Amino acid sequence: MIHVRHLRTGAALLEVAGGTLAGRKLSEAKLSYADLRGLDLRDSDLRGADLCIADLSEADLRGADLTRADLSGATLAGARLDRARLTDAKLLGADLHGASLRSADLTRCLLKLAMARGADFRDAVIVRADFNHADLSDADLTGADLSEAALTFTRLPGARLRHATLVCASLIRADLTGADLTGADLMLAGVSGANLAQAQLAGASLNGAALAGCLNLDRARGLDQARHLDAGSVDLRTLRLAVSSLPEAAVTALGLSVEEVRWLRAGP
Repeated sequence: MIHVRHLRTGAALLEVAGGTLAGRKLSEAKLSYADLRGLDLRDSDLRGADLCIADLSEADLRGADLTRADLSGATLAGARLDRARLTDAKLLGADLHGASLRSADLTRCLLKLAMARGADFRDAVIVRADFNHADLSDADLTGADLSEAALTFTRLPGARLRHATLVCASLIRADLTGADLTGADLMLAGVSGANLAQAQLAGASLNGAALAGCLNLDRARGLDQARHLDAGSVDLRTLRLAVSSLPEAAVTALGLSVEEVRWLRAGP
């Protein structure tokens, strides 16, 4: 018999016969403040479950169905959620530090203010997810699909976004310091006001991306190897701040003439 108890009061929240919760049907279960640390919940049905402020640290949720589940304020540090379904789930302010979500489906997932430092999102589907004000420092998003995702004011220092899809994503005011965007697709993405210091952009597609007001554009790496870069993507103020330090190849990629470069470097 498995007894799931309240984190604070110790009161019984759930009793299940057997020695595991793997594969169990727990849809719509009321498990807020539940102590689920380290439990085996592989392939479990947790659709619509209330897991607010539950502790799922180190839990095994591989293949679990958490569609529409509410995990706001939950602790999932070190949890394994590979291939889990989190469509329309709420993880507002959740702790995902070091969690593994490889190939998970986070379509339209609410992850605002989430703490996901060092989390593994490789090949995950994160379409139209809300990561506003979240911390994704050093997270691995290689190959992830972040189309139309909201990443405004999101912390992404050191994040790996190699070959990620960021089509129409909002990265406004995001901190991309040292992020690796090699081969990423940023077509029509909003990158206005983002910090690009030491960000790697080699092979990234910037077709229609808005780079207005970007900080440290001149300190970005591989800008001269970015694809579809043109002056229409960058505002005049950003060009004036960056053009004196940009490598010649990047200036050429921006399509600026010698006269235009001289005029920009002369200042207002």
